[in-house]
Amino acid sequence: MRYSSASVMLDWHIFLGALIFFILCGILIFQNQIWEEEDYSRNKKWYKWKASAIESNKADLSKIYPTSKRE
Repeated sequence: MRYSSASVMLDWHIFLGALIFFILCGILIFQNQIWEEEDYSRNKKWYKWKASAIESNKADLSKIYPTSKRE
């Protein structure tokens, strides 16, 4: 048997797979935003401290963190 015309036919399996793929991507993007908001709300105090330290030092970050361990 010879194949005279080669063509790719799009059937409902491909459309269903693409639909599932895009739904999963949307869910992951939405979940990632939720995780980032939870992370920010958990570390809000630290973010505010870091922002105030950067403002007070005019972006000179060498004096923000301690250079030696306190024992």
